Amino acid sequence: MIGAREGGLVSISGRLRTPAARYQLGLAATVAVIAAIVAAVYPQFTDPANVEVLAMNFILEAFMALGMTAVIISGGIDLSVGAVLPFAAIVTGLMLSAGVPVPIAVGASLAASGAVGVLNAAMKSAFRVHPFIATLASMLSLKGVSLVITRGAPIAGFPPSFAFLGRGRICGLPFPLVLFAVLALAIGSVLAHHRYGQQVYLIGGNVRAARLSGVKVERVLMAVYVLSSSLAGLAGVIAASQYASASTGFGQNSELRVITAVAVGGASLNGGTGSIGGSVLGVLFLAIVYNAFAMSGVSTYWQDVASGVMVLAAVLLAQVAARESRARRAVGRGNQPTTEPA
Repeated sequence: MIGAREGGLVSISGRLRTPAARYQLGLAATVAVIAAIVAAVYPQFTDPANVEVLAMNFILEAFMALGMTAVIISGGIDLSVGAVLPFAAIVTGLMLSAGVPVPIAVGASLAASGAVGVLNAAMKSAFRVHPFIATLASMLSLKGVSLVITRGAPIAGFPPSFAFLGRGRICGLPFPLVLFAVLALAIGSVLAHHRYGQQVYLIGGNVRAARLSGVKVERVLMAVYVLSSSLAGLAGVIAASQYASASTGFGQNSELRVITAVAVGGASLNGGTGSIGGSVLGVLFLAIVYNAFAMSGVSTYWQDVASGVMVLAAVLLAQVAARESRARRAVGRGNQPTTEPA
């Protein structure tokens, strides 16, 4: 396992020797090189308007990636986020259309989204259902519920004050970007430095060792899955605000893009490794690649091909890094001095 120290935010003093740190540094360099190449071929790439479009096109996936990072570090997976997003948008839209004040509608939507995380964690912990199956069942059920509620029709007619969440600005910057930055710093700090974050890494690396260490595994996993579904719900609320409507078509295949970004960012799908900084780089990497496809006029079908190749490459690199880490630890143990009894 590459521990929390290797998966956290990279510091210059010493940590660059770890495989996780080198991978993250390599990813940052790759993102910079790709951005420079795209900017050289398409000068409009660096236009402020295009940079904002690039960021806002992936802002929903960015919010979901924060929660997905914690889930994957814990050794799980959450496929339900792609259905929680439109479900939260629909719940918010229905309440706003009924005249419910914006704060209450948003709060109720986030609570309903968090309840999905409670259900996912309960199925995993209480009934020992694999998280892939548990969250897949939640995804299919929620998609059906959303279709039943809306009958497939979009919901519109929101109050003007609701528009700020998706289209407002703070100091000239889009509000969703500012909110994402605040949440990324907060969650990244907790995972890297707080006792709770260390427990998430420990569970993902070895759940049996975590239990023997006194970690309340079920409680930590409950918090992780609630965080993931709540952030997906927040993405749904922001989507409804951005598009001034709510539809079952929101978030199509978003769960796959989110998992791709987190995997590209260095999180191991086996658990125990990952960081918010890496996932942010993964989202940025995908955003640049998709933006380059759009400017080049290449068919959007190739975007899915590129995503699949990136996931495979990320998984293979993670396996290489894990082997290197195990080899280093084995060498370190072999070099430890032994003491002989007198």
